[in-house]
Amino acid sequence: MIRFEELQMKIMDAAKNYLDVFDMATLIEQYSLNKESKLSMTLPEIKPPYPISATVSFSYNAHQTSFSILLDEDDVEDEEEHFDNMVEVEVVINLPFIEEYNQLGELFEEIVNEYPDLDPILIKKEFFRKDLVQGGEYEIVYSYMVGGEELKDLQFYEEMFFELSNILQKIYDRMKFYIDISWYRADEDDSF
Repeated sequence: MIRFEELQMKIMDAAKNYLDVFDMATLIEQYSLNKESKLSMTLPEIKPPYPISATVSFSYNAHQTSFSILLDEDDVEDEEEHFDNMVEVEVVINLPFIEEYNQLGELFEEIVNEYPDLDPILIKKEFFRKDLVQGGEYEIVYSYMVGGEELKDLQFYEEMFFELSNILQKIYDRMKFYIDISWYRADEDDSF
């Protein structure tokens, strides 16, 4: 089992080859000492505010954390049958919030068809404003179960972020017109 920080840096290094990482957080649960890493990223050409972004996260429970710190690589070989060294790397793509965009289902279907191995799901988070106007934010979520030698394989991370950058680019290209209209309309002077 590789160390938490080593996996975090492998993911960060691979992500920077394809995307612009704008936030990185490490969360440590005070009592259990479980650790979680979250990296937020977007396409290099997108400037704040980021209409489309992705978050890649993984966590180690306390046993995995101590296992990765205390044991040498040789010990891992002997202990592997007694320890689950799998890590779930979760990818969440935050889709742009655009009112009246009605082609989201088609776009999601295209992504599912192009990347069937990812087994992505589309999640809608509904919210209500004070004026009782209903809205929603959409996310595409998928994950990888990584373990053993794959945790150390740089090629795996390169492929993961190459796919993610292609998915983000496809979404951005399809929604750019609507993003420009709805996100930047407030910047225009409507007084004429």
